[in-house]
Amino acid sequence: MDSYRKKSSADARSILESGISTLDALNTSLAALPFKGNDALSQAESAFVATLAEGDVEKANEVVDAAYKVTRDALSMGSNHSRTLERFVNLHVPQMEDGNNFGVTVQLMFSKLLKEEREKCEKSLSETSKYYSSRADAIDKFSHLAKTSKTETKSSSNSNATGGKDGDEKKESSSSSTEEKTSISDGGKINQHRVKALAALDAQMYTDLVGALQTMMDGFVVILDNLEKNWDKLENPRGKGYGGYGSGGSSMVY
Repeated sequence: MDSYRKKSSADARSILESGISTLDALNTSLAALPFKGNDALSQAESAFVATLAEGDVEKANEVVDAAYKVTRDALSMGSNHSRTLERFVNLHVPQMEDGNNFGVTVQLMFSKLLKEEREKCEKSLSETSKYYSSRADAIDKFSHLAKTSKTETKSSSNSNATGGKDGDEKKESSSSSTEEKTSISDGGKINQHRVKALAALDAQMYTDLVGALQTMMDGFVVILDNLEKNWDKLENPRGKGYGGYGSGGSSMVY
């Protein structure tokens, strides 16, 4: 277990040392998103309505797509980092002695924080994954879009004749036909209520993604702060001279 324990420390140290650059990169990505302020939602919705009113409702929303990628990558990273740090803490919990585990309060509190932040990331990942399915359903309800149906019919027949003047005879025949129908409702005119519904869905997802990214960053900076301030207590809760990490109280000094 000593090798795993040492690797967990190295992995945790790497997260801590790269933490500020990671946060800086996320802040840059967040700043690049277009809609900000208390009215960010209405800004987004108005902009999306204007774009959709041009007619191509099936076109991807590039603003939401960009936020989707940045946020979900960050959430996945946050979840993975939390798991890595949970493993680091758990592998450095000292051996139980006389029915207590003196010195692990900081570890327990930090583990609780990690679990809470990881679950937030995982919940947001699950919720945002439904976006494209919901968007597809909303687009499908636009009645001005041409809807094509295709029907293909195939038939075949076999016949056998015996005793004719030319002897036995076998005949086979087959045929197929395809019928394609295209229908357009509302005379091809875009339903403005559908436009607003789709714009509202996109705007809501945009604000959800931005909020999830900000929540992830807030949690991550608190994790880094706690990790930096309490490194020694997390790695060696009973002091560097303590050796009771393995079974039988093996002597491991960090």
